[in-house]
Amino acid sequence: MDEVDVAIVGARVGGSVLAALLADAGQRVVVVDATRFPSDTISTHFFRGGGLGSVLARLGLLDDVLALGCPPLTREYNYAGADPIPSIDPPQDPGAVGYGLSVRRLPLDALLVARARAAGAEVREATVMRDVIHDDGRVVGLVVEVGGVRSQVRSRLVVGADGRSSPTARLVEAAEDRRETATRAAYFRYVRGFRGPDGSWDGPEFSLIGDEMAYVFPSDDGVACIALSINLDGFTRFREAPERRFEERMAAHVGIAPRYAAAQAEGKLLATGPKDAVVRRPWGSGWALVGDAGLHQDPWSGLGMDNAGMHATFLAEAIDDWFSGRVTEAEALEGYRRRRDEHALPGFEETATLGRDLSQMLEAS
Repeated sequence: MDEVDVAIVGARVGGSVLAALLADAGQRVVVVDATRFPSDTISTHFFRGGGLGSVLARLGLLDDVLALGCPPLTREYNYAGADPIPSIDPPQDPGAVGYGLSVRRLPLDALLVARARAAGAEVREATVMRDVIHDDGRVVGLVVEVGGVRSQVRSRLVVGADGRSSPTARLVEAAEDRRETATRAAYFRYVRGFRGPDGSWDGPEFSLIGDEMAYVFPSDDGVACIALSINLDGFTRFREAPERRFEERMAAHVGIAPRYAAAQAEGKLLATGPKDAVVRRPWGSGWALVGDAGLHQDPWSGLGMDNAGMHATFLAEAIDDWFSGRVTEAEALEGYRRRRDEHALPGFEETATLGRDLSQMLEAS
């Protein structure tokens, strides 16, 4: 049986960032993940300089991320309705970094896992979390399985960073503070040979027609991510013939359509179906949740990666305060909850409210 300070379930953005920060502070950390890295996941992977960008800078990874070939996104292009000419606007929340980024998860998550290992965290790939261990009402570790063999990891704290369907949240019976019924779905694909207006490669593009939004995210290795956020009626129609419907709808976004038609598709069309947005209580006796495990919303607003990175820093600081004896466990983790909610709930509310009908954004402008 292993004994560590913190056992983390999930090694993507929230889990690896948390592991790296805790290991940097001298904590004994083990991270378990069912997959092997590099590993892809469904994500439109846009984030802001004041969000995950600032976390990557804190970890010393910003240059490594830029070396993947993703351009600094120093502006954004917005198309209203059928107008082919965009407004050119400043980047969203650039922070001290000064720009946003879009990076595919295959290389980004691999960099984060490597950074956690370099800090001294043990990352166990192809390792499935099967259960949490309780002792007198407190979570005190994990039951994990590798190749059919189970073992235990004891810890002062167990952290679920295992996504919106978090098995950890289920096993610790984390209460839901809020749930918003799903209203949207998304389809996206990668293309090569795409450039922005006038040949630029310096900002995302957003085209809004009624309750449908098309996105372009210039990403790493010369690839662009092209996405559509659609309502539930649109999702019903898409499911009948997704490729055909995607092409038809992209053709309607006239500011983007000619350049998209000239680009070369790479890989298959991907989708994320309607999923309820949920805010969970993010801590209890011996456990905490971070990233989508604790709070997730529809991806149309692109807040997930920023939230995962920022909330991992909040939790790392709370754990350090607790382990150093400056505050109690309850004081530290309740402080984490407050910081998370202050940071994320306004965006959660806006995502839910506007997501019911994106045409509200045009009416307000």
